[in-house]
Amino acid sequence: MVLAVVGALLGVYAYRGAVSREGVVAVARPLPFGAVIQLTDLREVQLPPDTGLATVAWRDVNSVIGSFTATDLHVGQTLTPESVTSQRSPAPGQAVVGLSVDAGQVPATPLAPRDDVLVIVGSGSPPRRASVVHAGEVDVSGRRSIDVLVPQADAEELALASMENRVAIVLVGRG
Repeated sequence: MVLAVVGALLGVYAYRGAVSREGVVAVARPLPFGAVIQLTDLREVQLPPDTGLATVAWRDVNSVIGSFTATDLHVGQTLTPESVTSQRSPAPGQAVVGLSVDAGQVPATPLAPRDDVLVIVGSGSPPRRASVVHAGEVDVSGRRSIDVLVPQADAEELALASMENRVAIVLVGRG
């Protein structure tokens, strides 16, 4: 009789553990790098407890409202503490420069936000380190637009080189 009661209690405990869920924050619509997070951008999803995933609990959703995305976020993706930041980009002393490049002047490997790249401008100038903010798709002319974060002092030279089609991008590290 005692074994039957203990077995039943263990069965109830196992069942509760199997069906137990906790609410976590997920993305309801695509959010690009640097977007301000609003409540309407988020939704609650239920996950089993102790998944080992770094998530933001739904009860803490207000802690991310008004924050900025630290990377591109996709629908259904759970929000992690590292995917949000309190600092807007670009920070003082930085600039986001849009570069337009031909297919042969950028790696065929898809670039992602926070990838580290070297921007080569030719004409004897040293390469400039940059971080990818956004990488667009190839347009009808075969060119891609890539937004990079650079020190503000480099912004003018890179923008002018891009206008003159003198820019190549080299992937040197993943973000």
